[in-house]
Amino acid sequence: MKSKILTFLILTILITAAGLLFRRYGLFKILLTYEIHIRTFLTEKPILGFVIGLLSYFLLSIIPGTGGKSVIYGWLFGFWQAVIIADCALTAAAIVTFLISRTLLRDALRSRFVFVMQKLDQAFEKNGAFYLLALRLMHSPYTFTNYACGATSLSTFSFWWPTQLGIIPSTMVFVFAGTQIPTLKEVIQQGASAILSPKLLLALVLMGLFPVLIRWVSSQYWKTHPEKVQLKDN
Repeated sequence: MKSKILTFLILTILITAAGLLFRRYGLFKILLTYEIHIRTFLTEKPILGFVIGLLSYFLLSIIPGTGGKSVIYGWLFGFWQAVIIADCALTAAAIVTFLISRTLLRDALRSRFVFVMQKLDQAFEKNGAFYLLALRLMHSPYTFTNYACGATSLSTFSFWWPTQLGIIPSTMVFVFAGTQIPTLKEVIQQGASAILSPKLLLALVLMGLFPVLIRWVSSQYWKTHPEKVQLKDN
């Protein structure tokens, strides 16, 4: 979550600074041309652009620590297309790492993270795939959750659907934030005021509050359902 907010801020600052700098020195056409070419390509060849975006997102998702992609994709692809790309690519990458863990790393993970694995086993035994759905909604660590689940007895199907469904809300929030970052053309035309739009400020607030809200709702659920298994000390 922190990496996505940081990406949002850095991208906003860089685009604004570049737009103002190039506007100041009359060189904005050079940078603006590249952005126009990219957006024109995505408009004229939407299927190819979608495929390239999906594959690149998938490959980046396999690599740990590459958060913030949904913000950038929201800026480039728009809301719904970026949400579909992010959700499908993240789910596919999650299944790949899940299967790698199950076939190659299961014993190593169970011996290294004994407490966590025991708690996960208990949680899945009592709550099934709905426990994983809760973890996804709470924006639990993406890569670790994939590998940890691969070391349990959870079936691939029971891993797939909570992942596909559970990452949608947070993905929509971060993609929305990306769509509110101004384009270079907007910065050049409007100046610094382009980054002061109410929607952009709302996007920043949502990015910070959404994970907190989800965790608060989850904590209230666990308090009212003490019989459920929790995973507090991971």
